Amino acid sequence: MSFSLPASLAKIRVSRIHHTWANTFQCSPQFYFQPKTIDDIYEIVNNARKFNKKLMVVGSGHSPSDLTITSNPINEWLVNLDKYNKLINVKPSLDGKFTDVTAQSGMRVYELNDILKNKGLALQNLGSISEQSLAGIISTGTHGSSQYHGLISNQIVNLKLINGMGELINCNEFENVEIFKAACLSLGKIGIIVEVTFRAVPKFQIKSVQEVINIETLIEKFDSIWTSDEFIRVWWFPYTKKCILWRASKSDEPISEPRKSWYGTFFGRLFYESLLYICVKFLPKLTSIVEKFVFSRQYGLIETFNKNGDIAVQNSVDGLNMDCLFHQYVDEWACPLVSGPEIIRLLSKSIEEGKESNKFFVHSPIEIRCSNTTLPNYESGVKQDLSKRELINKGPIYGNTVRPYLDTTPKLNYVPLDKITNSQLTLYINATIYRPFDYNTDYKEWFHIFEEIMEAADGKPHWAKNYDNSIVTKEKMMEWYGDDLIKWREVRSKMDPNGVFLSGKEWLIRNGIVEEDVLSGKEVKESKSSDNSVE
Repeated sequence: MSFSLPASLAKIRVSRIHHTWANTFQCSPQFYFQPKTIDDIYEIVNNARKFNKKLMVVGSGHSPSDLTITSNPINEWLVNLDKYNKLINVKPSLDGKFTDVTAQSGMRVYELNDILKNKGLALQNLGSISEQSLAGIISTGTHGSSQYHGLISNQIVNLKLINGMGELINCNEFENVEIFKAACLSLGKIGIIVEVTFRAVPKFQIKSVQEVINIETLIEKFDSIWTSDEFIRVWWFPYTKKCILWRASKSDEPISEPRKSWYGTFFGRLFYESLLYICVKFLPKLTSIVEKFVFSRQYGLIETFNKNGDIAVQNSVDGLNMDCLFHQYVDEWACPLVSGPEIIRLLSKSIEEGKESNKFFVHSPIEIRCSNTTLPNYESGVKQDLSKRELINKGPIYGNTVRPYLDTTPKLNYVPLDKITNSQLTLYINATIYRPFDYNTDYKEWFHIFEEIMEAADGKPHWAKNYDNSIVTKEKMMEWYGDDLIKWREVRSKMDPNGVFLSGKEWLIRNGIVEEDVLSGKEVKESKSSDNSVE
């Protein structure tokens, strides 16, 4: 026997193969759906449960790992939310002091940025890009780089999701709090987030200073650099033994564009990618020479720390976003910021040894960032004082003060914003290996060494990146997350008792996200229909 795809689903089915932005993975699900309305999403979830299908939800596909890759081409459906992207409302927050913006979850961040700009508003902080969907930017723990701001999810005031039973669930810091803690870093396994409410602020500009800094200077000044401005980023070019230090704070000065980028031009970018292709395919030993050449063309070789940095004033989106250049493998870990100097020394030594032995070569920049994921505990009476808040004041205006169960950052003690030291901050280091013209560059030996160093510093990997599962095992995940992972599993099980959102079995098993008896079906309610074939 067979069944025809219901008309309600046939109209939103598209013919497409899913692949990640970086073309690192691809899959062919049984069906690929692009819902346009919430009723479409109800239909997808309810039919998936009825016919014992699994759902994978994806936005931009910027996660370079196989997190969004289906496992079974005859039993898994993929749901892309790009067409579920409408603005719902913009209204004052409950206390009347701020503005809350609600949109459908498939809206891309850059679309929301444009809408907010036209309304005189902005998001408080961004990651390195704005390509993600609103659901996607919170589902894997996206963050920016700031001594004051934490995960992007802390800007969320409210979420609505459709769970595996086809129920619409509203959750926030005060309603269905346990679900909210799980959904704010859901990995797409709690349900389909359908509506997101952000706490916006009046649009703002940031004044940045970009400087060339020697790596030894960075290590020497490490304790003071990360609390010197509201937004801080470092791009490390290990073969040059130099970094680019970028620091910025809110400003009311007139717009002043940054100097032009050499590899931001069409021919500069093409030449750079061509050089990388020659390195990875034919002559790896040229990698360090190429890095030095590109750095000299882009930035110059003279240290300018606290001297003659490049100054720019930009709107917040232009200043906070960056150019990711080429398709890439990415491995990012978070650990206590105070471990930074020793980590950098160990990584630098390993990179040099890899070069001398010709075993591996790294690509640049290695991105170094920080965040503050400590939060005031409103239940204990610690509250954020916003009574004298001005437009260019530093720091966040929280949408919530909830720590997601699967937050990768260390649990550190909160202090008021004017008393922050490095001991409140999380260090992120992002190792990138480019895939010039989509060449499958070897990255495993470098990433393995990188992860050994980060894990020894009490680090944890970003959920969506290309980490090594010889180090990041399901046993290690339980050791790292313990009760938080157990609580997340409990919420997941209650929201999805039929296992509708357990698509991507290989990824789930490797990472121990759910218990194997759940994946094997022993605790999953069987569908009443045994007919799983489709015309």
